[in-house]
Amino acid sequence: MATDLQGRYRLISNLGHGSFATVYLARDNKANGALVAIKTICTEGFSAEEFRSLSAQFELEARLLMALSHPGLPKVMAFFNQGMYFYIVMEWIAGKTLHQEVQESDGITQDKVLDWGIQISDILTYLHSHKPYPVLLGDLKPSNVMVSYNGRLKVIDFGVARYFSPSRSPRTFTMVSPGFAPPEKYNRYDCDLRGDIYSLGATLYWCLTQANMEKFRFKVPPLRELKPDANHWLESVLAKCMEYAPERRYSSAAQVRDELVSVRKELQGREDRVTERSSDILGELYRKKYGDDH
Repeated sequence: MATDLQGRYRLISNLGHGSFATVYLARDNKANGALVAIKTICTEGFSAEEFRSLSAQFELEARLLMALSHPGLPKVMAFFNQGMYFYIVMEWIAGKTLHQEVQESDGITQDKVLDWGIQISDILTYLHSHKPYPVLLGDLKPSNVMVSYNGRLKVIDFGVARYFSPSRSPRTFTMVSPGFAPPEKYNRYDCDLRGDIYSLGATLYWCLTQANMEKFRFKVPPLRELKPDANHWLESVLAKCMEYAPERRYSSAAQVRDELVSVRKELQGREDRVTERSSDILGELYRKKYGDDH
């Protein structure tokens, strides 16, 4: 693969790779050397039928991304193919993946995870409300979410994102991320919007526990078994997100967001009451020592 693309983009370093694609950091020489991320897909060794299928998937992803506009999604500048490679040029996000952020931290608080959950729920609400058809993300997991240096989250991998049209076959997903993919994806490759909600619950559960999600085989223990100080309401929210049967989960990402906002308010209210009580105790001790005139 060439390191100079279309006489414009110069590849600098490898940012990461998955089963089907590699992402590079590059400079855009026609934009004063601005940094961009370029996702590449190699078709070497593909049959003619596989090439046609991949071409359609690539163009769908590129056009889908270019049609979307949300602070939690990367901006796509261009897409093209060159030789055996397909390319998507998009915004470079400085930061770490959610997976890296959690693993490299001394400890992630419930408040932080609630903030992340609210942000991801907001992104999913936007995608699921897209017109004329909702957009299913399809592969939400900690390594597919970036945490920028200002604390904002962005979903970075749309490799299996699809428009969810009632007139199309439901068999739209073939990629499975063990531990984060919903059970129906294993059984029938058949997902609707509630598949993303399962993945959201699994992602937040992992952020709080760093448990091996795959080993549970969809029998995920209550959150407080692994994290005893977790909030009981948060435990219930994540459990409902990860229900085995899709019809038992939340029906929308907006519902999850509202629940997480309520949990955060409860925790903040509890902290305020503790602070107020501590202030009252200190005041009483002061008055006993110095009297009311001081």
